[in-house]
Amino acid sequence: MGLFDTLFGRQKPVNMSAERLFALSTAELTLRTSMELTPAGEAGIVFQGVASAPFKEMQRELNELMQFASQNNPTRARAWEDDLGGKWFLLEGQDFQGLVTMAHMVSQNLVEHGFGDRLLAAVFRFNDERSRPVYWTYNYKRSSFYPFVPRPDSHSHHRDNAEELHLSTAMEQELPMEKELERWYALWDLPF
Repeated sequence: MGLFDTLFGRQKPVNMSAERLFALSTAELTLRTSMELTPAGEAGIVFQGVASAPFKEMQRELNELMQFASQNNPTRARAWEDDLGGKWFLLEGQDFQGLVTMAHMVSQNLVEHGFGDRLLAAVFRFNDERSRPVYWTYNYKRSSFYPFVPRPDSHSHHRDNAEELHLSTAMEQELPMEKELERWYALWDLPF
């Protein structure tokens, strides 16, 4: 970083590491046994679209690849677009390792086509002992995880910050946790 970056408060970007996503595969056992969180069999990967012919071609190829991969394994995939224009691949399957692998396959495809900077997050749903959602979010730009726990008793958007902090502290030895709380972005109205 140069002098102007320091003066103007710009930070050096974190090197993106899609491989760190696999830490969730090994942490699943602890999440099940110590945290009493059960994988819900649902996940999603979100990225920003680009209005370009190469991006549309890559997205078409990725859709075909996902459909082909879904035929040969129990993980199903479908495309979805959120209200803010985020492009998603929604994944469904009872094999948790398959969900993580499929999310990694999507991210690698984007990286290989030169769109790695468009990757935003991979989100995995778990359920607590009362079947309430607890999401583990992998931020590709920061190569780190954070929990997102929406409060089910609220009709507006509120989250359970205390539970999120508890989960983060409990899992910091197993997952590369995001240290800056202001980067724990809420992903409301997920379709899973």
